[in-house]
Amino acid sequence: MTHINRDRFNTPLIDLGFNIAAGECEGYKVMSAMGERDNVAATATGEDISPLSATTIPVPSSSGERISIVSTDADDTLLGDGLRQIEIEYLDGDGLEQQEIVDMAGQTPVHTVATDITFINDCHAVTVGDTGVSEGTVSVYKFGAASTIYNQLGPSGNKSLVITRKVPSDKTFFVTGWTVGVNGGKLMSLRLRATSDDHGQLREGAFLFKRSLKTGGDSAFSEVVNPPIQIPSNAILKVTAWADGVGNDVSVSFNGILKDNIITR
Repeated sequence: MTHINRDRFNTPLIDLGFNIAAGECEGYKVMSAMGERDNVAATATGEDISPLSATTIPVPSSSGERISIVSTDADDTLLGDGLRQIEIEYLDGDGLEQQEIVDMAGQTPVHTVATDITFINDCHAVTVGDTGVSEGTVSVYKFGAASTIYNQLGPSGNKSLVITRKVPSDKTFFVTGWTVGVNGGKLMSLRLRATSDDHGQLREGAFLFKRSLKTGGDSAFSEVVNPPIQIPSNAILKVTAWADGVGNDVSVSFNGILKDNIITR
């Protein structure tokens, strides 16, 4: 058996990122996000990176909501070839992390049991049929308002490509890296933004720039952020694109560490 050196708190001393990802550091865990947007337009307010048609990604009411899920294809059902079950990772009315697994019913909407969803941090497949991915476009939307779409998978998807994340109310997030890939030939500025300032203070409604990358339209970029960027409880992060013309396709990601605001040992 390999001996692992530990500090005075019994935390393994190998590599902090590895130890956190392996679940060996109490009170710390990984959070990441990825997003894609095709054919970004020259919108004055910018376009948030997601497959949604909306240029600004909508979020549920702060008072909490029930969420509905539906596919454009009948094979995304519990016994179908496509997406069978989807897990919604969300924040509840207290801003705490929760999960709910929903059985798909194809083109018939299904609804969450939870009625206090205040933010959707991720959606992904739990079980799938023969194809391993969704057969249609799976939309996650406001109960009773199908045009207000919060998240989306596919077609041929099994994981959300909506970039937004909100820091739970009992945690602080530290951004340790982000990546960008662009093609299409148009001048574009991509900005990592959060509703917090450079001192780690919440600034609700004001998406302040944390990183900015200007590209001619065909490039890839990756940065390890050291020291990490501190993002406080209840802040929202996203990446937004400003383009000089229509045509760029964009993929982005960011990752980092979630730390419990109170760690007991």
